Amino acid sequence: MDSKQAAEYLGVSYGRFRNLLWLGLGPRSFSYGKRDRRFRVSDLDDFISQKVAANNPELASPPVKRPRGRPRKGLALAFETVALLLVASAVLGFLLWWLGH
Repeated sequence: MDSKQAAEYLGVSYGRFRNLLWLGLGPRSFSYGKRDRRFRVSDLDDFISQKVAANNPELASPPVKRPRGRPRKGLALAFETVALLLVASAVLGFLLWWLGH
């Protein structure tokens, strides 16, 4: 099948199918020449079964657990830093205003 037929077979739009291929998340394919990409029905069926397994917790493999240890620095640290800088600038602004009077 070509790309348009494969997208129709999977039940997704052609644009969505192209995005999946560009991201490397699409089904296996092979090419004839530079641009002509073809798909086997068996590869499309495997792609569908993988997506069903990923969305169905009973069929999917158990999730990989992260090792315990120091937590990652996240957005909370960034928000705390910004809040501290805002408070410090407000206090400094107030002190400069008070000293100016």
